Amino acid sequence: MLDAAATLIAERGSSRTSFADIAALAGCSHSHPHYLFGSKTAMLEALVVAFGDRFSEQVIHRLVGDAAGLAGLTRCVSVFLRSLADPWPMTRALYVLLGESLGATPELRPALAAYHRRLRGMIAAYITQGIDAGEIDPTIDADAEAAAVVALVRGIGYQVLSDPDAFDLGELEGQVVGGLERRLAAPRR
Repeated sequence: MLDAAATLIAERGSSRTSFADIAALAGCSHSHPHYLFGSKTAMLEALVVAFGDRFSEQVIHRLVGDAAGLAGLTRCVSVFLRSLADPWPMTRALYVLLGESLGATPELRPALAAYHRRLRGMIAAYITQGIDAGEIDPTIDADAEAAAVVALVRGIGYQVLSDPDAFDLGELEGQVVGGLERRLAAPRR
């Protein structure tokens, strides 16, 4: 159901996506989305939660694996940037919902804020691990740096989804990862 919703929202936005459209694409009764979610807002909130779950469980845990610290952080950023070459409908839908939350659908802000807190927490954990391991500069504020990293990748995502031919993603990945490694590296003694 949520995959059908994501596909439609990615194509046309949430305001032009109805429960009936979602049910038709999902191949279920037209009343089933209302039965499951109760309201469109609740369904959109569930979509944001599902995106966070899928990103952390299916992408990060599988592709980043047991990497910790700076290696975990740079792998996480690389995975995100590589995913933009062929983004999931859920990724596109998330960006649509981010934009809509600033205007027509402000009721989504709490769900999106929770999603970003979770993402920043994951990034901050990698940074803290790197500080504890002596590979990241101990003067780095893990929470502030996590916010900067999320802002960086979110901004790149927006640009790539808006203009897919604007960047060579491989070159951009190298610049971003190399910049993070240089900026965060613990001072040599």
